Amino acid sequence: MKPLIPVAKHAAAYHSASKQRQRGMYLLLTALLAAGTLFVLMQIIALSQKVQRQTEIEQVAHYAAESMGVIAARDLNLKAILNRAMLANEMAIGQIIGLHTWYEMSRQTSTNIATVTVWIPYLNSVSAKLAQLMNQMRAPMRSGVKSAIVLQQWVIHGLANAQQVFHQASWLASIATAIDVVEGTDKRLEVVLMNHQTLLDLDNIWLRMQSATTSPSNRQDYVDMVADSRDPFSRRRTYRWFSAFNVAAHKAGGSEVSALPDGRIAWRSLDTSQLHLQYLLHNQYLPIGGGASYLQQRLPSARNSPGYGDSYRINWTTSRYTVRNQQNLQIQHRSPNYFRYQSVQRAPQITVAVRERIEEVEQNGTPQWGVGRVELYFHRPKELWGREDNKQEIANLHNALWQVRRKNILEAERRLIGAQL
Repeated sequence: MKPLIPVAKHAAAYHSASKQRQRGMYLLLTALLAAGTLFVLMQIIALSQKVQRQTEIEQVAHYAAESMGVIAARDLNLKAILNRAMLANEMAIGQIIGLHTWYEMSRQTSTNIATVTVWIPYLNSVSAKLAQLMNQMRAPMRSGVKSAIVLQQWVIHGLANAQQVFHQASWLASIATAIDVVEGTDKRLEVVLMNHQTLLDLDNIWLRMQSATTSPSNRQDYVDMVADSRDPFSRRRTYRWFSAFNVAAHKAGGSEVSALPDGRIAWRSLDTSQLHLQYLLHNQYLPIGGGASYLQQRLPSARNSPGYGDSYRINWTTSRYTVRNQQNLQIQHRSPNYFRYQSVQRAPQITVAVRERIEEVEQNGTPQWGVGRVELYFHRPKELWGREDNKQEIANLHNALWQVRRKNILEAERRLIGAQL
């Protein structure tokens, strides 16, 4: 008969084995918890790295868009400066023609004075020499005026061609600059979209907000701006020489510009001086001198013709005689092909999408991408350059006040871009 195991000894052995099993279970649970925690930490780290990478790509896309925006703003500002330069040179043509008619009036005046004072001792020799000098200058003056006008035409069309060249150069340079910014920041990134045709802001991209056109309305706008920008000499050189008792001498003149249907620009200038004699029952008007010149279109002959410094109204007798002998400078002159801003509700925008290169992405991985957008806006601060009418100036290509700022992208467009990438 086997000996019996004491109950106390058997209970102690069972309790020891139970504690060992519990410790093993705790170790297993601890290992599982540690593995789970490690897995979660690894996922958090991976997610944070992905978010950080996404932020970096978005920032690079914004940098690329801003670099293109800066070039675009410079392009618009340069075109504004060149447009102003074209207007200035166009006004110079009006000044040159006005100088020619003013000279012709002075030449004829000196000749008439020499004729009247031929019987006055001493004065006759002085007036005759002056008239001779003025008449000797006539041919060189006419040649010089025509050469100066042709030179201004070359400058105007050279400025218009410079706009075209810089327009193309700016577009190509903006693309190259955006690529350099992206690749220079991170070799693993590439530019994949620039204002793609499927984006919702297609009608508001930089290049479509401007155009070089020769439509009749734009030609008329060009002439209107020139007319409004004329200096006082070109607009109205009218004043009274002297007035004594019932005798007064009036000088009147001005230069006018107009657009012809075939695209040509007509410049016409008139200068007259006249003696006004006032009697009790009637007035008498004696011509002193006059000059008239034109490009493309003759001066009007009607007495109620406006403009020209009111020469037709003030010095009608002399104006009528002078217009009959007006001079054709025989130079063809046309409106330049200048760039204009197309007025729309939204400002020009530039959108750039950047993506990781496919070869840089791990197998079965999805390349990350980012998109940036900038807006070109026109702003003329009233506190620095206020207008005389105190109005807010709308966007145009005549003042170099274009700037760049970031623009938010709609979620619908982000989804559309993501579908293409």
